[in-house]
Amino acid sequence: MRKLYLTAMFFLITTQVLSADRSSLEYFRLSILEIQKGLSFEDSISQSRGAKGTLTRSEVRKIINHSKKSLEYSKLVKNDDLDWMDPSLFFKSLSKNYENLFREGLRLKIEAWNEGDPVKGLKANRLLNEWGSYYKKMRKKL
Repeated sequence: MRKLYLTAMFFLITTQVLSADRSSLEYFRLSILEIQKGLSFEDSISQSRGAKGTLTRSEVRKIINHSKKSLEYSKLVKNDDLDWMDPSLFFKSLSKNYENLFREGLRLKIEAWNEGDPVKGLKANRLLNEWGSYYKKMRKKL
């Protein structure tokens, strides 16, 4: 009887894990792609103009919109899905770092551009760079 119970429990647990809806991970992917588009746009501006020049309102709006869109996608990502994707056995850090580095970096970046606050912009860049370093290491483990 105990063997049957253990087999049934194993079946229920594996079925739940394998059939769980992980569709929010698509939004994770989209949030990363969207901020990369924004960063590529910023890079193309700096490549073409160097350290001098001003941005048009249209360019500023485009930078902000990429960040906003990335943040909106990120809000649709479930922490449980990120924890499931995290290969760590005990100390899951992907969801925590996604919130504290990526999302917070996006929030600050949007505020910095809207308010013209370079200090917030520097902090946003630091957080997003930390996220990028963390995520590169994480991807190697996946």
